Amino acid sequence: MKSILVRYGELTLKGNNRDIFIDKLNKNIKFKLKPFKSFFEYKKDRNSLELELLDENYIEPILKELKDVFGIYSLSIADRVEKDPKLIIKKVLEIAPTLSGHSFKVEVLRKDKSFPVRSDEFKREIATEILKSIPNITVDVKTPQKLVSVLIKNNYTYIFIDRIDGLKGLPVGTSGKGLSLISGGIDSPVASYLSLKRGMKVDYLHFMTPPHTTPEAVLKVFDLIKTTAKYNMRDFNFYVCDFSMLLKELMHMKDDSYRITIMRRVFLKIANKLADKIDAQAIITGDALGQVASQTIESMNVIGSVSERQIIRPLVTYDKEEIIKISEKIGAYEISILPFDDVCSIYVPDKPVIKPTLKKALEQENELMLDVMIDKTVNDSIKKYYLKDGEWVES
Repeated sequence: MKSILVRYGELTLKGNNRDIFIDKLNKNIKFKLKPFKSFFEYKKDRNSLELELLDENYIEPILKELKDVFGIYSLSIADRVEKDPKLIIKKVLEIAPTLSGHSFKVEVLRKDKSFPVRSDEFKREIATEILKSIPNITVDVKTPQKLVSVLIKNNYTYIFIDRIDGLKGLPVGTSGKGLSLISGGIDSPVASYLSLKRGMKVDYLHFMTPPHTTPEAVLKVFDLIKTTAKYNMRDFNFYVCDFSMLLKELMHMKDDSYRITIMRRVFLKIANKLADKIDAQAIITGDALGQVASQTIESMNVIGSVSERQIIRPLVTYDKEEIIKISEKIGAYEISILPFDDVCSIYVPDKPVIKPTLKKALEQENELMLDVMIDKTVNDSIKKYYLKDGEWVES
C-alpha cells in the first residue's frame, strides 16, 4: 500500500491557533483534489496528513495538485507496511535499488515507543542490509545524496526516500482578503502570488482607459490572473475599472510632473471604496522601492497616505532580477512582456516628480473635480468577473 505524506511545517508552530490553520489547509487540499476524491482516503493528525492511495495510477496527478497548495511544507511518496522489523527491512530492500550509485543515510523515527527495536539499533541494521544487497553504494551520515526514512507510528510504518518540497507559506484564506492592483506588467502578478503565499485570499482590480488601452491589453491581464488562480481560493473575483473619465480630468493638471502621483492616489481611493463593498482588509501593490519614480519612499508616502487600509507591498525590497525569477516560476513572465501598454505606461510625463510632497499633491487635486468622479466611477464603471471552468464570466 502506498500513501502520500503531507507535512505542515510552519503551521505546527501556531500554538493555540494551529488547528485553525491545519483545518483550513485540509479544506484547501480537499478542494484541489476533488476530481480525485475516489482514489484516496484522508488520514489526518496534528503534524501531518496521509493520503492513502486506493489507485496508484493517480500518484502523479495528485502530487501535481498538491505542489500548488500553500501551507504544505513537504511531501513524500511512502510505502506503508505493518510494524514488523522483518517486513520493514524487506520493503526497504525492495525500493533500495534506486539508491545504487548514490551515497545514503538511514533515518528511523520511532513515534510508537512500544516498537521492539531502538531507533539507533534499527537504522544500523537497515543500513547494513542495504550495503549487503545493493552494489556501488556508500553510507554518508552528513551529506547523503539519498535519505531513507522509516517512520514508525502507532498503526503502521511508512518508508520513503527523500522529500518533495511544497510551496510552504500559509493556507490561503487564513490571513483575510486583499485587493490587488494589477497592471499588465511583471510586478503586480508576483506581488499577488506572494500575498497568496502568506495566506491572503486575493481579488484583483485593473484600470483601463478605452480606446487608448487596447482590448489586447485587458485580455493580457485576464491571462495574468489565470497564472495565480490555481493558488487562490475558488471564489475570487476580478474587477475592471473604466478610468477614462478620471484620466481626462487628470490631463488638466497644471503640473504634469505630478500626474502619475495623483493618478496612483486616485487608484488607491477607488480601491479603498471597492474594498468597502467587498470586505477586503488590505490593498496589494507591486511597488519595489526605488524602481521607478512613483516608487521612491517619498512617492510611496504621498501616494499611500490616501489609503484607509493597510497597503501590502510584498516586493518592496526585491530587485528586478528576483522579481523576474518568480514571474517565470509562476508562468507570468512571457505574458507580462507582451507589448500591450496599460494606463500608467501610456500617460507617464516626460519628467515625473520623484520626490513629491503631500502639500503640492493636495494643491493639484484641489484644482480638479476628482471626488464626484471617483464616486461615479466606483458606482457605474466597474465590472466584475469570475472564473468558471477555466473561462471568465461577467457577473
